[in-house]
Amino acid sequence: MTEILDRHPQPALSFLAEDFVPDNFDTINSVMQEMLTAMPSTFDEWRDWVQWRSELDSVVAEEALQRMYASVCKTNDAVLEKAHLDFQTEIMPLVQPIDDLLDRKYLESPFRDALRASGLEVYDKSIELGVKLFRQENVPLNADDEKLSNEYTRIIAAMTVMYKGAEVTLSGMSKHLANPERAVREDAFRLVATRRLQDHAALDGVFDKMVALRHQIAVNAGFDNYRDYMHTAKERFDYTPADCLAFGENVKKYIVPAVRKINEHRRQKLGVDVLRPWDTAVDLDGAAAFEPFTDAAGHVDVAAKLMSAVASDFGDELRWMHSQGLLDLETRPHKGPGGFMDNLEKRRVPVIFANSGTTHGDVETLVHEGGHALNGFFCRDLEPVNYRTPPLEFAEVASMGLEALAMEHLGEVYPENEVQRARRDSLEGMLSTFAWVATIDGFQQWIYTHPQHTSEERTAAWLQLLDDFNTGVDWSGLEQERAAIWHRQLHIFQVPFYYIEYALAQMGAIQLWLNYRQDSATCVADYRKGLSLGGAVGLPQLFEAAGLKFDPRGNAFSEWVPQIVAEWEKTV
Repeated sequence: MTEILDRHPQPALSFLAEDFVPDNFDTINSVMQEMLTAMPSTFDEWRDWVQWRSELDSVVAEEALQRMYASVCKTNDAVLEKAHLDFQTEIMPLVQPIDDLLDRKYLESPFRDALRASGLEVYDKSIELGVKLFRQENVPLNADDEKLSNEYTRIIAAMTVMYKGAEVTLSGMSKHLANPERAVREDAFRLVATRRLQDHAALDGVFDKMVALRHQIAVNAGFDNYRDYMHTAKERFDYTPADCLAFGENVKKYIVPAVRKINEHRRQKLGVDVLRPWDTAVDLDGAAAFEPFTDAAGHVDVAAKLMSAVASDFGDELRWMHSQGLLDLETRPHKGPGGFMDNLEKRRVPVIFANSGTTHGDVETLVHEGGHALNGFFCRDLEPVNYRTPPLEFAEVASMGLEALAMEHLGEVYPENEVQRARRDSLEGMLSTFAWVATIDGFQQWIYTHPQHTSEERTAAWLQLLDDFNTGVDWSGLEQERAAIWHRQLHIFQVPFYYIEYALAQMGAIQLWLNYRQDSATCVADYRKGLSLGGAVGLPQLFEAAGLKFDPRGNAFSEWVPQIVAEWEKTV
């Protein structure tokens, strides 16, 4: 990552030396011990103490991110992997108990009420919860979970196939699923599915260990199951697991019929007897896959143009990140799976990691991560560091919302004949997202409320959920492949229970899109306002600031779904 230039200068440190590097426990601990023995005696001194801790947390977080980022970019580099795992499984387990002592010191402050009233209400609530959940015996268990997560990354990153004489990553094969020739699509699908099945037993084994570890973590913290533990740990103060299940029921009622209608139209348009898994990405009129770019520079150019069409500075931020080496976009062998944005908290700038091909979907992904990056830029001056990370349910509004707004400007970037199908794909994605999220969330709820389950029981539960949210795709003859689809969802392995957020945010994104179509200037202003608040206020307040309503059960589906379907019908 290259030097950061003047657009986003790195803030000066106020309490630590500029050359402070937290690359070992003793260095970190020396500062934490100073904090523990410090004796602030006034309100201002306690505010400085909070700021001091925030500064240390920022620097430590950046060290952790740099190591993780380097390791996922080259999963076959043992040195980088060791540096990441050493930090997460050797250094941080020693830091966490002292962090707990610092939490307790803050809670015992005689100025706690005044601090809370001064803008630290959300911070205070989070600290209090952290103390409630912390258990020393869970420190090594969390370290073991991190090791298993890294094992999952290594297994997935090593998956490649030989296609037409070349080694291709599984992400790189995605474009062939849009080939007009059905036989080509089927061959590509089966090649990838067969490769995934080769590691079926290994991935199941990793996950069995994860479930056992996570259940023990929950029990140690006084919870009946890991679902309830994680719902609390993720600070979901404004909705419950029961709300998530009610959301799933509304998906069955309103979303599944709409997506089945879309898929039936697809089946008829393609002229096939049944819609197969390799028929869901091809153009309805048989056009070849559209590739809007050929390399990373072109990828950034297309995404930045779409973002700039929403607001000129939005695209400028993405271009600036590219100029600073803060993007790693292209797929390649031994690169970790998925994509994400995270913040380098010392420098207060975002980085983006992706596994891009050359499709419109990859453009959407970069715009999505670009929305997360804007969130990071807009709240980079907030303190303490916790406030620079919004709740995930709103963080995803920043990303999915920007995707929806950018969709309105496809005609300014794409050739005219490509605009309608890209728009159609985006509208279909708005709806299909809900069905998949409900499936994944329901699966995780079942897994962790049945912690003693067998692999066979888990498979049966998964298949039942697929049936419940079936949108009209026929998997006959692909029973093994269908039973193992969940292996490709990295969230289940690496960030458990991080998935319902996508649906809650998609509901916010749809509202944002509808607002944009009515009054684009006010909508963008509200979007900025919401993003600039970071995590300094609660979830309902963030939605309200952005001109949206928080609706965890999906009660407004009956209002929104017909509007989306009506727009979709204009594209077919």
